Amino acid sequence: MNKRLVLAGSAVVASLGLGLAAAPAMAQPARISVTCGDVTGLITAVQTANDNPEGGTITLAHRCAYSFGDDVADSGNALPAITGNVTIAGEDSTLIRSVPGGTPLFRILSVSAGGTLNLKGTTVTGGHTDGNGGGIANEGTLLLEHSTVAGNLAAGTGGGIANTGGTVTLLESDVRTNVVSGDPATGGGISNDAAGTVTLKKAIVDGNTADLNGGGINNLGTLHVLDGSFITHNEARDGEGGGINNLGTADINGSKIIENWAGVEGGGINNGADATLTVQNSAFLANKSGRDGGGLNNEGAATLKKSKVTKNSAGRDGGGINNEQVAGEDAPQLTLEHTTVTENRAAEDGGGINNQAGGVVTLRESKIVKNEPTNCDGVVPGCSG
Repeated sequence: MNKRLVLAGSAVVASLGLGLAAAPAMAQPARISVTCGDVTGLITAVQTANDNPEGGTITLAHRCAYSFGDDVADSGNALPAITGNVTIAGEDSTLIRSVPGGTPLFRILSVSAGGTLNLKGTTVTGGHTDGNGGGIANEGTLLLEHSTVAGNLAAGTGGGIANTGGTVTLLESDVRTNVVSGDPATGGGISNDAAGTVTLKKAIVDGNTADLNGGGINNLGTLHVLDGSFITHNEARDGEGGGINNLGTADINGSKIIENWAGVEGGGINNGADATLTVQNSAFLANKSGRDGGGLNNEGAATLKKSKVTKNSAGRDGGGINNEQVAGEDAPQLTLEHTTVTENRAAEDGGGINNQAGGVVTLRESKIVKNEPTNCDGVVPGCSG
């Protein structure tokens, strides 16, 4: 009897063992290291990570430049479009378009709708496209960590990064010296369309240029500039919003808008009609406009809390802030709470704040002082003119 029990138990164990052995192996993320300069290997690695249901991590060589002389299958991208869940992890590594004679034109990276790219420790540079996104075009989810997008050129929107309906997050990353020209020539550093979201955390957008609007950033969707980010030295040559041209919803917290230039309006920020801007614990410093609103030009709804508007200048009105109603649009609403507007200068009216007819300005425990030629012009209750 005991022998029969032992044999039966052995049969059960054997059958369980066979069942475990027959179970399919779980898919694992691909992990691929690419040797320095191996562009073909990098292209293959991206394809492999895209095709893997669990995605993959591609590790680049330390301080190595991967130089691209052509795009992939005439796709307009140096690398295959990101369609899966892909991480490219560099160590001070560079992805660069390097083409003697200048052609063909192509960007470095693109992320398709549904794709996810996490770019770490890598510089994207030299991209040149006659479309959008000189460095990176994103329709999916893009996260940059400790990375740089610099020296790229687009002939449409987004000299550095063009975001179309996707999500872009920059964490301790830089967007520098990118250019957008041609038509519509908006968003020298970053362009964000009406369905997109862009978030900057401890990020820098510096030295970018747009032929028209949004030297640093052109935003039609949702924009967050947070945690000690800097928007500096950007230029909207013949348009509005040297630092940021906001036509959507933007919130800025704990950040600085410094020494940006707009040929027309909004040296630091232009906030368009129907747009909403909230600024907290932040500063506008030494921005300039050729016409109105050296620091800020507001045509929508703008609220500044615990912030500073200092040493900005305008070639016409509103050295610090210009509040202006666009024909056919609702009255612009400008609210300042615990905010100072000081040492700004306008060539004509309203060194500190210029409120044009139809605009509404509300001051709550704020100071408008030491501006030239006057602190305020127009109806600004609580301001000494």
